[in-house]
Amino acid sequence: RALDLHDDDPVGRELSAARERALRAGLATFEHDRSPVADTIREEFTTRLVPARRGRVGARHSAHAAIHHAALQAARQAVLAMRANDEIGDDAFHLMEEELDRLEMAAGSEPE
Repeated sequence: RALDLHDDDPVGRELSAARERALRAGLATFEHDRSPVADTIREEFTTRLVPARRGRVGARHSAHAAIHHAALQAARQAVLAMRANDEIGDDAFHLMEEELDRLEMAAGSEPE
């Protein structure tokens, strides 16, 4: 007799619920702010609310992620070249690595 087992991904559901609540709480903190900075953050948060598999917003998010990734890779290569050519020392190199890591983490990524 076959067991009717299925993985309904409870962690995935919890993660989605937590993401939605967290991002909506963040959006609420500046809902009346119409500055360009707030608009940029609003778009970023709103885009993260919509799964990448849904239509044009998801495609825009994917395009953003691809461009962001390519830009960070180029930035890392430039810093590596500067270090290799002794244009910067170890301390500056490691600080730049940390800065680029923070940029990468701030962009976030979701498995597709």
